Amino acid sequence: MLAWLAFQILRPSSDKRKSRRHIRALRREFLDQLSRHPRLSESRFESQIYHRISQLSTSRDQTARVWLLRWGVVLLNCSHIVWQLRTWQSDSATLTAMRDASLRGLQRIISERGVQHRFLDETLAELQQMMDALQTQQTEDAGELAGIIWRLWCSLSQLKQALPDNAGQLRSAGIL
Repeated sequence: MLAWLAFQILRPSSDKRKSRRHIRALRREFLDQLSRHPRLSESRFESQIYHRISQLSTSRDQTARVWLLRWGVVLLNCSHIVWQLRTWQSDSATLTAMRDASLRGLQRIISERGVQHRFLDETLAELQQMMDALQTQQTEDAGELAGIIWRLWCSLSQLKQALPDNAGQLRSAGIL
């Protein structure tokens, strides 16, 4: 008991390093999900996100915890959508090109170095244009793709609403 108390009081302040390590790992794992042949399965990636969130649940680094919760949920949703896009098939070259463009848009938003907020607006606008174009087509494939792209747009638009007031500080700290 005394050893535990001493450790809690004298614990090294490595929370920021630990937080950044988890955040960088999460970014790498998500980028892997965007590759043609991801190393982790959909369920394994989901487990990794939950594991990383639980690892930081006792962290004193509140900023990193909030970032990981916000982005963890968004990246989890996006990874599910990526897997849906991968399994979606169409004979239409136009629809397949739209699917591929939506995946490329995701790759522009997040990198190992952080979140590329300037590309978030562009990608959301591109996804909206795709949805508008898909609404004019009266095929089952177009309707299905529109639904998947709409879910991606909804997931990513949460990031616009979730940008914290101190986003500049977070970017300079390497979190955003």
